[in-house]
Amino acid sequence: MNKKIKFLLSLFFCFTFIYSQSKVQIIPEKTDWFYDLGEHVNFNVVVSGIGAEEYLVYYEVGAEKMPPTKSGSFKLSKPNFSIAGGTMLTPGFLRCTITISTTNKRIREISTVAFAPEDIKPTIKEPKDFKKFWDKTINDSKKVPLDLKFTLLENRSTDSCNVYQVEYQGYEFKNRAYGILTLPKKPGKYPAIIRFPGAGVHPLGANTYMADKDVITLNLYIHPFPITWDISFYDSLKNSAYINYRFYGVESKETYFFKRVISGCVRAVDVIYSLPQFDGENLAAWGSSQGGGLSIITTALDKRIKMLVALCPAMCDYTGYLHNRAGGSPHFFSKENIDMFHNKEVLETLPYYDAVNFAKMITVPGYYSWGFNDVSTPPTSFYSAYNMITAPKETFIIPEGVHKIYPEQMEKTYDWIMRMFKQQIK
Repeated sequence: MNKKIKFLLSLFFCFTFIYSQSKVQIIPEKTDWFYDLGEHVNFNVVVSGIGAEEYLVYYEVGAEKMPPTKSGSFKLSKPNFSIAGGTMLTPGFLRCTITISTTNKRIREISTVAFAPEDIKPTIKEPKDFKKFWDKTINDSKKVPLDLKFTLLENRSTDSCNVYQVEYQGYEFKNRAYGILTLPKKPGKYPAIIRFPGAGVHPLGANTYMADKDVITLNLYIHPFPITWDISFYDSLKNSAYINYRFYGVESKETYFFKRVISGCVRAVDVIYSLPQFDGENLAAWGSSQGGGLSIITTALDKRIKMLVALCPAMCDYTGYLHNRAGGSPHFFSKENIDMFHNKEVLETLPYYDAVNFAKMITVPGYYSWGFNDVSTPPTSFYSAYNMITAPKETFIIPEGVHKIYPEQMEKTYDWIMRMFKQQIK
């Protein structure tokens, strides 16, 4: 390797290191990130890893997912400054976005504070025949035999548990439904968890961690394909038009993609109850993002579920955008999608599939967790559902959290479920 190439490589790695060390922190004055209506917020900004050079600051402040109400730019060379964020007079979330630009790098960061979030009211309306529609859908689906099949996956099984692909007959469009089932090997009767998947087309893996704690787990796959095919198949789905499945058939409540999904989620409860290893009583629902929405929905529809976990739930208050505030994922009425979906048919369909209208029906304890900086499932949207739940609630908020599952959330989720199982079993 000649000296010029060595020099260029060393320059590249040096630049990469410096870039990776560059950081922008936006810290609200109140450490809990909660503000009263009318209370003013200042965002304190700390910039590190930039060096001694002057940099350009561009800032925007406004309600999350909405056009900014204030913005501006200035040049600076010191490592900290403050942005006056103003206030909110209605319940919601105020977001500050900072972009730092220098001659060779650009860094963007956000910070989002809450204004009376537990007073946020949903914008979605409940159809008069909401309960009738879902009662009929679930009753009709149960007329179809499950036709259960189990395929032992020896390469995924462990010394303490067997792992199976489970499949059963769906109701809508006569599709098969699939999941990964883990069963403790030692004889006994065990509690169970159904885990609902986040958005996407890759199936969940086996939950051997909970199986080692003597818990049955069923990780669902909401798409009508086996979960044992080569990874290239699921990658091909991700790169195809199928990735837009969340919008399929939304012109009618009878044809929307999630009618099949939700009826299949409820049938998954039948799968658990068919297992001789299940204790017949202690069943938890769990999901994050899309899975968090499905956890709320399925628990509302099937009273055999005794507890639920919903982390940063999607599918909440879709119509928020039509009322000048953030709406739920998958964002039918955001500025990118509104021209396609803002019509009478979609507006009539979505209330039947909005987690807000199911949240009102929750009667069992729940554990809920989210972050304020989540741009995929905006906190305004899921507070709309959370505030409708009158059953016992425990929460874990990560104010600076974005749209991902943090290790501490996983740990607290497992601990909460196991604590609830012990209480139920007693």
